[in-house]
Amino acid sequence: MMKKLKQLMISFLLAVLTLNLGLFGFSENAKAASTIDASAAMVVDAKTGQVIYQQNGSQKLAIASITKLLTVSVIINEINQHQLSWNSKVKISKAVAKMSKDSDFSNVELDQNQTYTVKQLVHATLIKSADAAAFALSTTNGDTVASFNKKMKTEAKKMGIKDAEIYNATGLSNGDLGSLRLKNVSKKAENKMSANDLAKMSQYIINHYPEILQITKTKSETFKTNATKSETIDNLNEMLPGDTNAPTKVTMDGLKTGSSDAAGNSFVGTGTYQNNRFITVVLHANGTNGTDTRFSETIQLLELVYTNYNQVTIKKGDQIDGLDTISVPAGKATTVALRAANDTTVWLPKNAKLSDLKHAVVLKSSMKDANDALQAPVKAGQTVGTAQLTGDNVASLAGNHIDVALAAQSSVAKANIFVRAARKVASFFTAGVVMSGHGIQWSMTALNRLVNG
Repeated sequence: MMKKLKQLMISFLLAVLTLNLGLFGFSENAKAASTIDASAAMVVDAKTGQVIYQQNGSQKLAIASITKLLTVSVIINEINQHQLSWNSKVKISKAVAKMSKDSDFSNVELDQNQTYTVKQLVHATLIKSADAAAFALSTTNGDTVASFNKKMKTEAKKMGIKDAEIYNATGLSNGDLGSLRLKNVSKKAENKMSANDLAKMSQYIINHYPEILQITKTKSETFKTNATKSETIDNLNEMLPGDTNAPTKVTMDGLKTGSSDAAGNSFVGTGTYQNNRFITVVLHANGTNGTDTRFSETIQLLELVYTNYNQVTIKKGDQIDGLDTISVPAGKATTVALRAANDTTVWLPKNAKLSDLKHAVVLKSSMKDANDALQAPVKAGQTVGTAQLTGDNVASLAGNHIDVALAAQSSVAKANIFVRAARKVASFFTAGVVMSGHGIQWSMTALNRLVNG
């Protein structure tokens, strides 16, 4: 009896320890505890890219209609490049009109040979998740399914997504497109990305295509089918302010739902909390008996942040712990103080502190000399690089670090050629001569430094 009790106590303590480790970590915590009932989940600080929590973030999974964020990104990029305008007309083919009337898909009705503006189709795509509208957009510049897929992959690479699987602009399976499908490709083929990819895409959209947020926060609007017919389209995002699933602490204004047999019920969201913007990803929420739990799991994801993390702000001008000055070998002054260039929020577990993190200075390539040191001249206030903060399970969308921009606190002029030469000679004689049992030997490293600068 005592032996069984002891085993139960050990199992209980291990479970508690595993949960605590999961909540303490910044990103790999999901390996210890699967808290969100979904195939993958992630919450990210949209400004810094810090991955506050992630669960199976790197596995590529079906994304269904979340695809349409990428579709619209391609279109807005072409608008920005003056290849299209919001008022460009799109004529609807027989096949697209037929798709728009398929009750198995999410749609607005599009009439054959009727023209719609790019703006109308983008709004229908993002608000109602209209499949035929998204497909029509992909044909706007005369593209085929294959050629628009290439554009989507190019756009994804700009966002930092390297290996997305893209088969069409809608997120439907290839077979669902019927006569419009890709030939010689499995009918089961469906667009796939990882939660990490979707967070990168969302961050890029927030920074480069803010007009998308202006559309995705719209709760409903009227879509005009033709001169005599119109319909009200309601946003499929049920987390917008005033909706049943709206969180109490975060004001949500995007982004996109996705549903299919392969993707389950999925949602990529964004919203603001205490002047910070979050990105959330929930893929294939595991609701039972067909229940849709993607929004409740997103709320649970946000609750993890409120409950277990504190935001610590490194303010502009603050000194990074353990970092004061950096060498400027060719400057009149040979060092310069570095401080935070901007306000930067870091999310820390409630039992952690900023001083727990280590740092490494990474200079901009344009600010490095031949020896990778800070080159002169330097202007006061100039951003010269970043402090990469690292620690156990620290992560961002850029890698296993959080970046804090660093600015020089004073100007440093370049020393004249005679001063620089004298320093090289002094450095050479200081570092280049070593004693050995055979007499004096010259350090080739120092000699190279003297010759090459």
